[in-house]
Amino acid sequence: MVEFEFLDEALDINKTKSYHLSIQISLDGFSFSILDINRKKYLGLKSYPNIKNQDDFLNIEWIQKLLQTDDLLNQEYKSIACIFSHCGSTMVPDPLFKKENLSDYFNFNLSMQETDEMLYNKIRRADAWCIYSAPQHLLKLMNDHFPFVEFYHHSIPFINNILQGRNVNKNNSTVYINLHGTFFDIAISTDNLLEHYNCFPYKHVNDLMYYILHVFEQEKLPPESTQVVLSGKVTRQSSFYENLKRYIKKLEFARRDSLYNYSYTFGKLPEHSYINLLNLYPCVL
Repeated sequence: MVEFEFLDEALDINKTKSYHLSIQISLDGFSFSILDINRKKYLGLKSYPNIKNQDDFLNIEWIQKLLQTDDLLNQEYKSIACIFSHCGSTMVPDPLFKKENLSDYFNFNLSMQETDEMLYNKIRRADAWCIYSAPQHLLKLMNDHFPFVEFYHHSIPFINNILQGRNVNKNNSTVYINLHGTFFDIAISTDNLLEHYNCFPYKHVNDLMYYILHVFEQEKLPPESTQVVLSGKVTRQSSFYENLKRYIKKLEFARRDSLYNYSYTFGKLPEHSYINLLNLYPCVL
């Protein structure tokens, strides 16, 4: 069952070799976007909700069936990238990073299943490395279907976009909050530098408020004057937004990267949704 499908009439299945395909796999489901690289225009955005198994977002049979049956996932693309959205990652500054110490970095903060494989990516704008894991069987499935796919953790496009240097609140800290179905990211940037990043699981609005206000207190940020940019699964009508604005006075929603154009069909979705998926391509360049 498709959650939504926004396809521009200019999308030509015979021209996918000049397109970029971005994929996102998470507890919320399986989503992908299609970018016409030459025109710098996103022509397609499609999402499948996770209804096969609510307890396992990496259900291999479900994802395999999607790959086999969706025509857009059975074409050749100029480049393909896939992000895994989960809370298990750790960051290491570039000067301290050594590949032979990957396990030490990972095990210091996280635990890995025997069937998982460790992955890592450079976050160029943060001058740091992101280390995370993914199930081996899922990596094999994706590699078999897309031989040239590149893998990323969801925090990489999130952080990379924050530090892109546009619409920066000069000399003042800006807090970025990206809400997923069962966890959220929070990052703080000051003058194009990453000051803080963390990811927290949550079940209720109270969990969200506790972690966010704790970060504000920890970083000594004044709630009444600090700019907060929201993205992901949040709306002005949500209880999270209603609670947050009681404490945070300067709230705004993220906007899509202005360096790219987007099909008019995307207008049915809020701009601040699917930000990581639509910001993945610059990480591949």
